[in-house]
Amino acid sequence: MPARTWTNPRTGEEEALSLEMHNANDVAQIAARSREVWGDVRDYSAPNRASILETLAAALEDHEDELVQIADTESALGETRLRGELARTAFQLRMFKDALLDGGILAQERDEAVEGPPPAGRPELVRTYRPLGPVAVFGASNFPFAFSVLGGDTASAVAAGCTVVVKEHSAQPRLAARTVEVAREALREAGHNPDMILSVRGTQAGADLVAAPEISAVGFTGSLGGGRFLYDIAVNRPTPIPFYGELGSMNQVVVTRSAGASRAEEIGKGFVESMLLGAGQFCTKPSVLIYPRESSVLDVAKALLAEAEPMALLTTKIADQYSARIAEMSQVPSVGIAEGKGSTNPGAWVTPTLFEASVEEITRDSSPLREECFGPSAVAIAYDSDDDISRMLNSDEGILVGCLHAEQDDPQAAGVAELLSSRAGRVVWNGWPTGVAVTRTQMHGGPYPAATVPGATSVGLHAVMRFVRPVVWQSFPAEYRS
Repeated sequence: MPARTWTNPRTGEEEALSLEMHNANDVAQIAARSREVWGDVRDYSAPNRASILETLAAALEDHEDELVQIADTESALGETRLRGELARTAFQLRMFKDALLDGGILAQERDEAVEGPPPAGRPELVRTYRPLGPVAVFGASNFPFAFSVLGGDTASAVAAGCTVVVKEHSAQPRLAARTVEVAREALREAGHNPDMILSVRGTQAGADLVAAPEISAVGFTGSLGGGRFLYDIAVNRPTPIPFYGELGSMNQVVVTRSAGASRAEEIGKGFVESMLLGAGQFCTKPSVLIYPRESSVLDVAKALLAEAEPMALLTTKIADQYSARIAEMSQVPSVGIAEGKGSTNPGAWVTPTLFEASVEEITRDSSPLREECFGPSAVAIAYDSDDDISRMLNSDEGILVGCLHAEQDDPQAAGVAELLSSRAGRVVWNGWPTGVAVTRTQMHGGPYPAATVPGATSVGLHAVMRFVRPVVWQSFPAEYRS
């Protein structure tokens, strides 16, 4: 297929790319090769898988300067942010490596045989885990390293014993292609099969990859529309496969009366900083601020937002979508708008925007304020009663993370925490949703549309469980168990 163009998000300049898209035949061959390699590596020992993960982590670090420069050019996210993200990506690869070596993941579990009839009596049972097969990983535009070619989905899939076929993201075309090259070169030099990591390029190629019979699971982070399209392909195949998608989240922040009275300036400042972090392109961005009407939290936030500079989004397409959503949201009659500074520069520059609306509007089923707006925007809602809070928290869909700003012995805290936990995968006390610690116990998911599988996480050691299936061996001699 012909090469395409790429637009610099900072300058608006267009460049022709030499990267060609993959056609259906290419995808079929790549998926078949991934399955063939998986047949050789699926029984690799934990130390062997750990060695692969270490190789990939070291390769990232060895090419840090080169990869960060490409990423900054293509994403406009800034060198400081990107160096930190690359370090996080290497860290999570090593986190899975260490867990494989110390038995922290995928360890066998055994029930000893007990003489006698059931239910007290039982045979010996040994629980083991087998990798599902080749995994399709869709890179995310807003995290060019941590949720991309060698991000958490790839790390957990490799730890599980799977091969990976990455769908390179069009937002960072050269970065994705170069990262795949770096990974494959490192695997080859270390004596591992480089075809453990393969990739496809192009929107249709991604759809073809999900449909390929050799693919056994999908890891996806992206838009609701794109995710649902791919999800429907995955579950409507002749043999359906699990689709682990993170599709969108209107993350809510609730401020109690006590917190709003005692810490209005601190909360208002923290909200704006979190909302604008990464130009509002984090899936964990605080999207809805729910505050007591008598508090000055919103006044503080609006004053700070008025000084906010225009921001370059990841691509001109994303910037156009942001502007269209802002225009749609602005048409709601009951909405007030606060804006940062604008820009007439070419490229993907947009204006930070905060909408102020009523409880009635945010709980209206067809309100455009209820839909995620990707970029530096949010909605603020004043409440007069606890019933207002309940109406708002009971009217929305699942979210990745909810935040509660409260005081010790706060009479509102328990009720709000219960409401938030009923729809969120993570609940934060007196903090902000942006920033996801990479730890064993982390949960990055939630009820739909935060995730297509509400019990699954894409961050933390539990992410490996997406790409294995348990096999229980009953009364089997140890030499025959795999």
